Amino acid sequence: MYLKKHKCIFLNENLEEHERYFVMAHELGHAIMHPKMNCYFIRNKTLLLTSRVEREANKFAVELLIGNDFLHENKDLTVDQLARLTGYCKDFIELRLEE
Repeated sequence: MYLKKHKCIFLNENLEEHERYFVMAHELGHAIMHPKMNCYFIRNKTLLLTSRVEREANKFAVELLIGNDFLHENKDLTVDQLARLTGYCKDFIELRLEE
């Protein structure tokens, strides 16, 4: 969200720690990849935010939070096991594993 020409990211303090990290990384993805887009306004006032934009932000977040070293060290684990280990849903793990 823009406030007085500054981008702001607000986090819900009631989120679990791993959820806060994901939300912050996701919103940082929007700020970097969609710098002119006020995603908060579009999502909450117009309901027109595209799934492409959200998918890009999710991809950015999982690539930031789940490093290549971690994946290499755990290359024998299944998607389900990686999801349990990281605390992220299987969809996010699968998104991270995409080339």
